[in-house]
Amino acid sequence: MTSWQKRLRIGLAIFGIVFAGFVYRSIGERRAPPPVQPVDRLDPKAISEAKGSSAEQIRGTKREFEIKSERFLSYGDGSTKYFNIEITVRRDERVFVVTAKEASAGANEVELALTGGVKVKVSDGLELLTDHATFNQNEAVARAPGDVTFTKGLMSGSGSNATYNQKADVLTIAERAKVVVTEQSGKVSFDGSAGSATLDRIQDLLFMESTVHILRDSQTIDAGKVMARLSMNEDIITYLELRGNASSQGGSGPLQSMKAEAIDLDYTDDGTMLERAILNGAASFTTAPDEHASSRRLSGGGLDVQMAADGTVKTVIGRDGVQLDLPEANGTPPRSIRSRTLDAGGETGNGLNSLRFRGDVVFQETSGRGAPSREVRAQSLAASLEGDRLGEALFGGGVSFKEQGFDAGSFDALYNPVQNALRLWSESGARPYVTDDQIHVEARQIDASLDNHGMMAQVNVRTSLKGRSSTAKDSDTGRLPGLLKEGQPASINADRLDYKGGNGRAEYTGNATLVQGDTAIRGDAIVLDREKGDMVASGSARSTLTLDTGRTDGRGDEIRYEEAKRTVTYSINPVAPTSGLTVSAPLTQVSGPDGDLRAERIEIVLATGANAVDRLEAYNRVTMVLGSRTATGGRMTYHAKEERYVMSGTGADSVSIRESCRDTTGRTLTFFKSTERILVDGNETRRTETKPCTPRSPAPAQPSPVAR
Repeated sequence: MTSWQKRLRIGLAIFGIVFAGFVYRSIGERRAPPPVQPVDRLDPKAISEAKGSSAEQIRGTKREFEIKSERFLSYGDGSTKYFNIEITVRRDERVFVVTAKEASAGANEVELALTGGVKVKVSDGLELLTDHATFNQNEAVARAPGDVTFTKGLMSGSGSNATYNQKADVLTIAERAKVVVTEQSGKVSFDGSAGSATLDRIQDLLFMESTVHILRDSQTIDAGKVMARLSMNEDIITYLELRGNASSQGGSGPLQSMKAEAIDLDYTDDGTMLERAILNGAASFTTAPDEHASSRRLSGGGLDVQMAADGTVKTVIGRDGVQLDLPEANGTPPRSIRSRTLDAGGETGNGLNSLRFRGDVVFQETSGRGAPSREVRAQSLAASLEGDRLGEALFGGGVSFKEQGFDAGSFDALYNPVQNALRLWSESGARPYVTDDQIHVEARQIDASLDNHGMMAQVNVRTSLKGRSSTAKDSDTGRLPGLLKEGQPASINADRLDYKGGNGRAEYTGNATLVQGDTAIRGDAIVLDREKGDMVASGSARSTLTLDTGRTDGRGDEIRYEEAKRTVTYSINPVAPTSGLTVSAPLTQVSGPDGDLRAERIEIVLATGANAVDRLEAYNRVTMVLGSRTATGGRMTYHAKEERYVMSGTGADSVSIRESCRDTTGRTLTFFKSTERILVDGNETRRTETKPCTPRSPAPAQPSPVAR
């Protein structure tokens, strides 16, 4: 062993002794550890507790789900509890935060039961408050079985048994739902209640079901179901869909009330004014009275109402059977119009002022007793409205017009309620007609007054006059001329007719012809006065009269019958003599069982109470042919009862009668139809004489009477 090795061993030994002493002094005696302080536990059953717990779910770089709590407990069965919990969910730029005083979860920690001041808050302002709720972490759905309230800007609501789906962003209140929307001023603009309500925040829709009742200012809305479209901020309602026995009452607009199975209400973007109302299924609405018109009611299977910018009604389209009711106002009667469809228009500030009905139109005016007093049926109607006053009404497509004592029809008709007048015309097809208790008229065009039934008819006029019965109580109206038979109708045709109505005066012009049985009267014009029973035919007038004494034909420039005198007068127009020329004019002519009579004027006087000749009177240039006798003179009278003819001269002119080439002259001649006896009465200055006849120049040929 070398010296350096010995010295190393001695050094190590000394170091070991010194280190051992140092350790001993350092350790000394072992001391007892301090006692452990007990932990303040919330639940002894919990196997672990923690403060300030936090858990989160991260997908990619995004944090989707996070749960924070002030305290956390876990149990042996895997369940957990959270205190002062906050759940944060992030979905499509929105953040949903659920907070509560306490939450508990099962072993899988999917369903959280929240209690105590439960709040669901969305980053865009929606807040939901309740006392008890559950939250499913997988579904992101919160359910609150008890009472719940919510707010979102100017919208608020309440109810019970609510569900909030964070993924779909849909809030549902299943029981006793109430939704309120206020304006910035704090005024309530929408106050709705229903059995349930659903707020779809992505679609900006609010659904309310089961006995929905809504107040919008002074408007009351009721329906089985309601869908409301909301503005993006969900504080303005821009559209309402009402379903199931829907109705609306009141409001500031012109639609005072609305009813239908389905009603759609489209509002302006600010929700203050109604722009359009669509009603379907037993639909009806009533307009509010204003300075232009009283309340009106319109009903139909479907109604589409467009509003003008000032809130007045702009257009109305109705279908599936519509009816418009116009109330009594300003002296106008109540009116109703029914049809299959309606197209109505209006002007800003005035409301509806034009109406067009199509298909099975029925127009009615109601009397004071409530029964229809005037009814018009047609296939179309175009009318104007001036406030409560109905303007001209144009009916088309087969018109039938009826009221008591008046019946009319045509293809087209124009009714003027202001003038109480009716115009009928037809370009083709069925001819227009008018019938009252005195006359039936057919023509291509008829203008009638509904006040007195007077009318103007033109183009191929055909009329039938109702003969007054001999037992009629009112003997002063509707009388036919006495030369006609009572109780039998008479027809008159002409180019034109002016019928005065109330007094029964009728003026026919242009190829006028009156016919009753075998009786006929013709002329350029025929005038009847049915109040007096008079008649005048003028302008190449001719007649065929069927009297009890036989047929009598006559002609003249004028044929006049006067009921008061029971006289038919045939006359010619006076002709002024031409200087140096002899007056020559055609004569009137009457031919019948009592002979052929010609003169400037002939009168047939009818017997009282009988349709027979009482006497004949002839004046100026008289010629009477009876069998083989021909008498001439200035004046003749025939007495039918005695069959006696009396002829006299005028001035210094004598009269004559030719019989079997034998002339008899004198101042006055009287002869009898049934005998050969002739009486001649002379005077002192000129005696009568009888002498053999000499050939005479034939009398100027006269047109034969025109028989019917």
